[in-house]
Amino acid sequence: MDSLNGIAMFVQVAETRSFTEAARLLGVSSSAVGKSIARMEERLRVRLFHRSTRSITLTAEGSLFLERCRRILSEVDAAEAELSDAAGSPRGRLKVGAPQLTGLLMPVFDSFMQRYPDIDLDIDMSDRMVDVIEEGFDIVIRTGEQHDSRLVARR
Repeated sequence: MDSLNGIAMFVQVAETRSFTEAARLLGVSSSAVGKSIARMEERLRVRLFHRSTRSITLTAEGSLFLERCRRILSEVDAAEAELSDAAGSPRGRLKVGAPQLTGLLMPVFDSFMQRYPDIDLDIDMSDRMVDVIEEGFDIVIRTGEQHDSRLVARR
Protein backbone atom coordinates (compact mmCIF):
# COMPACT_ATOMS: atom_id res chain seq x y z
CA MET A 1 0.00 0.00 0.00
CA ASP A 2 2.98 2.32 0.36
CA SER A 3 3.40 2.18 -3.42
CA LEU A 4 -0.24 3.11 -3.89
CA ASN A 5 0.11 6.06 -1.51
CA GLY A 6 3.24 7.11 -3.38
CA ILE A 7 1.39 6.91 -6.68
CA ALA A 8 -1.45 9.04 -5.29
CA MET A 9 1.08 11.63 -4.09
CA PHE A 10 2.86 11.60 -7.45
CA VAL A 11 -0.42 12.17 -9.34
CA GLN A 12 -1.43 14.98 -6.98
CA VAL A 13 1.94 16.74 -7.39
CA ALA A 14 1.77 16.33 -11.17
CA GLU A 15 -1.75 17.75 -11.32
CA THR A 16 -1.15 20.69 -8.97
CA ARG A 17 2.48 21.25 -10.04
CA SER A 18 3.22 22.00 -6.40
CA PHE A 19 4.52 19.91 -3.52
CA THR A 20 2.92 22.33 -1.06
CA GLU A 21 -0.54 22.30 -2.67
CA ALA A 22 -0.43 18.51 -3.11
CA ALA A 23 0.46 18.12 0.58
CA ARG A 24 -2.38 20.41 1.61
CA LEU A 25 -4.90 18.44 -0.49
CA LEU A 26 -3.60 15.11 0.83
CA GLY A 27 -3.47 16.27 4.44
CA VAL A 28 0.25 15.62 4.92
CA SER A 29 3.35 17.78 5.18
CA SER A 30 5.10 19.01 2.04
CA SER A 31 8.23 17.35 3.40
CA ALA A 32 6.43 13.97 3.39
CA VAL A 33 5.37 14.50 -0.21
CA GLY A 34 8.88 15.51 -1.26
CA LYS A 35 10.43 12.49 0.46
CA SER A 36 7.87 10.16 -1.09
CA ILE A 37 8.61 11.47 -4.60
CA ALA A 38 12.36 11.25 -3.95
CA ARG A 39 12.03 7.60 -2.80
CA MET A 40 9.94 6.81 -5.86
CA GLU A 41 12.48 8.39 -8.20
CA GLU A 42 15.28 6.50 -6.46
CA ARG A 43 13.42 3.18 -6.65
CA LEU A 44 12.52 3.71 -10.32
CA ARG A 45 15.97 5.13 -11.13
CA VAL A 46 14.42 7.91 -13.16
CA ARG A 47 13.68 11.58 -12.63
CA LEU A 48 9.94 12.29 -12.71
CA PHE A 49 9.98 16.09 -12.29
CA HIS A 50 12.11 19.03 -13.44
CA ARG A 51 12.39 21.20 -10.36
CA SER A 52 13.37 24.84 -10.18
CA THR A 53 12.89 27.45 -7.49
CA ARG A 54 9.74 28.67 -9.24
CA SER A 55 8.16 25.66 -10.92
CA ILE A 56 7.77 21.91 -11.14
CA THR A 57 7.19 20.22 -14.50
CA LEU A 58 7.05 16.59 -15.54
CA THR A 59 9.91 14.96 -17.38
CA ALA A 60 9.08 12.84 -20.44
CA GLU A 61 9.31 9.74 -18.23
CA GLY A 62 7.12 11.45 -15.64
CA SER A 63 4.43 12.13 -18.26
CA LEU A 64 4.36 8.47 -19.30
CA PHE A 65 4.27 7.37 -15.67
CA LEU A 66 1.47 9.84 -14.89
CA GLU A 67 -0.88 8.34 -17.48
CA ARG A 68 -0.31 4.82 -16.16
CA CYS A 69 -0.71 5.97 -12.54
CA ARG A 70 -4.01 7.67 -13.34
CA ARG A 71 -5.29 4.40 -14.82
CA ILE A 72 -4.10 2.49 -11.73
CA LEU A 73 -5.88 4.87 -9.36
CA SER A 74 -8.98 4.75 -11.54
CA GLU A 75 -8.98 0.93 -11.36
CA VAL A 76 -8.59 1.04 -7.57
CA ASP A 77 -11.53 3.46 -7.33
CA ALA A 78 -13.61 1.21 -9.60
CA ALA A 79 -12.73 -1.89 -7.53
CA GLU A 80 -13.72 -0.13 -4.31
CA ALA A 81 -16.98 1.10 -5.84
CA GLU A 82 -17.73 -2.39 -7.13
CA LEU A 83 -17.23 -3.87 -3.67
CA SER A 84 -19.33 -1.16 -2.07
CA ASP A 85 -22.12 -1.83 -4.55
CA ALA A 86 -21.84 -5.59 -3.97
CA ALA A 87 -22.05 -5.09 -0.23
CA GLY A 88 -25.15 -2.94 -0.67
CA SER A 89 -27.28 -5.34 -2.70
CA PRO A 90 -27.01 -9.11 -2.98
CA ARG A 91 -26.18 -10.55 -6.39
CA GLY A 92 -25.12 -13.82 -7.92
CA ARG A 93 -26.60 -17.29 -8.22
CA LEU A 94 -28.61 -19.06 -5.52
CA LYS A 95 -29.26 -22.76 -6.04
CA VAL A 96 -32.37 -23.93 -4.19
CA GLY A 97 -33.77 -27.42 -3.79
CA ALA A 98 -37.42 -27.63 -2.79
CA PRO A 99 -40.27 -30.12 -2.83
CA GLN A 100 -42.99 -29.81 -5.46
CA LEU A 101 -45.21 -27.55 -3.40
CA THR A 102 -45.66 -24.93 -6.12
CA GLY A 103 -48.75 -23.33 -4.62
CA LEU A 104 -46.93 -22.81 -1.34
CA LEU A 105 -43.41 -21.92 -2.52
CA MET A 106 -43.86 -20.08 -5.83
CA PRO A 107 -45.32 -16.93 -4.22
CA VAL A 108 -42.30 -16.85 -1.88
CA PHE A 109 -39.85 -17.28 -4.79
CA ASP A 110 -41.71 -14.64 -6.82
CA SER A 111 -41.53 -12.15 -3.96
CA PHE A 112 -37.83 -12.95 -3.45
CA MET A 113 -37.04 -12.39 -7.14
CA GLN A 114 -38.83 -9.04 -7.12
CA ARG A 115 -36.98 -7.92 -4.00
CA TYR A 116 -33.54 -9.13 -5.22
CA PRO A 117 -33.45 -8.78 -9.02
CA ASP A 118 -29.66 -9.26 -9.19
CA ILE A 119 -29.90 -12.80 -7.77
CA ASP A 120 -30.40 -15.59 -10.30
CA LEU A 121 -32.50 -18.31 -8.69
CA ASP A 122 -31.72 -21.86 -9.83
CA ILE A 123 -34.63 -23.86 -8.42
CA ASP A 124 -34.75 -27.66 -8.47
CA MET A 125 -38.30 -28.64 -7.55
CA SER A 126 -38.27 -32.36 -6.85
CA ASP A 127 -38.84 -34.68 -3.96
CA ARG A 128 -35.60 -36.60 -4.48
CA MET A 129 -32.97 -36.53 -1.76
CA VAL A 130 -30.17 -34.40 -3.18
CA ASP A 131 -26.53 -34.37 -2.11
CA VAL A 132 -26.42 -30.75 -0.98
CA ILE A 133 -22.65 -30.45 -1.01
CA GLU A 134 -21.83 -32.50 -4.13
CA GLU A 135 -24.57 -30.89 -6.22
CA GLY A 136 -23.74 -27.36 -5.03
CA PHE A 137 -27.03 -26.39 -3.44
CA ASP A 138 -27.08 -23.27 -1.29
CA ILE A 139 -30.48 -23.99 0.30
CA VAL A 140 -32.59 -27.13 0.42
CA ILE A 141 -36.12 -27.19 1.81
CA ARG A 142 -37.21 -30.61 3.07
CA THR A 143 -39.49 -32.06 5.72
CA GLY A 144 -38.86 -35.04 7.96
CA GLU A 145 -35.77 -36.46 9.61
CA GLN A 146 -32.32 -35.24 8.60
CA HIS A 147 -29.90 -38.08 7.88
CA ASP A 148 -26.79 -36.18 6.74
CA SER A 149 -24.67 -35.08 9.73
CA ARG A 150 -22.79 -32.53 7.58
CA LEU A 151 -25.91 -30.37 7.30
CA VAL A 152 -27.59 -27.89 9.62
CA ALA A 153 -31.36 -27.93 9.98
CA ARG A 154 -33.48 -24.94 10.95
CA ARG A 155 -37.19 -24.60 11.52
